[in-house]
Amino acid sequence: MNFTAFIAQKVASGHKLLAPYLCAGYPTPEHTVALLHALAEGGADFIELGIPFSDPLADGPVLQAASLKALKAGATLDKALEAAATFRAQRAAAGGPEVPVALMGYTNPFLSMGAETLARKAQNAGIAALLVPDLLPELWDHLSAPGMPPMIPFAAPNTPVERLEELGRLGGPFLYAVAVLGVTGTRENLDDAVPSFLARARARTGLPVMAGFGISRPEQVPDLAPSCDGLIIGSALAKALEAATDPIQAATDFLKPFRVALDALVEKTD
Repeated sequence: MNFTAFIAQKVASGHKLLAPYLCAGYPTPEHTVALLHALAEGGADFIELGIPFSDPLADGPVLQAASLKALKAGATLDKALEAAATFRAQRAAAGGPEVPVALMGYTNPFLSMGAETLARKAQNAGIAALLVPDLLPELWDHLSAPGMPPMIPFAAPNTPVERLEELGRLGGPFLYAVAVLGVTGTRENLDDAVPSFLARARARTGLPVMAGFGISRPEQVPDLAPSCDGLIIGSALAKALEAATDPIQAATDFLKPFRVALDALVEKTD
């Protein structure tokens, strides 16, 4: 599957994308594959599968705690790739529509595996893209290898216009637009300037734009989604799983209202 074409087709159709972030191995390693299925059933267009790391600098306390718990339970990059491969195979066997999985993680685990091994294992698992928030595009060559999935660039509200244009020239599936300055985490309210940042990012990069960081409630959808091509939700999902007696059902129940809100927005503009 060509992930760039997949995203472009969705955007061209007017569809608003929904991408949950799931920390691999959280709340337990045994939950990961079932949670991927639950998020697909909840309306995910693609899923970011996070690789637990001991020093996740871009993550707030909720995702840091999830990462630490997953690591203590034995979660690894290899096990995350195995879970993605199992999910993909089971999805295909059931005849369901493909829901791509992108890996989001920090540089060290990827470099420790080695670029060529990572590319081979990612390709075998059907990984659609890599998101590495602590690796600047100028250093992407460190993870360059035949068959490596495409890399996703990041931008923040204080990213200069010139830099946005540089990121746009990289091409690729989409731009990850960090909606708040700081680390991940739920926010009750997002700055009024966020929609204008998202619109600027779309215009200057020419790439589809996914907004992440701080998005926690379906009520935020009408304010954010018109200015971008989709939303990424992480910390709020992790909190929902933490509080759940049945994490699998909780994942589906958590995501569905976001899917409903995004679809309602599209219907309203048709």
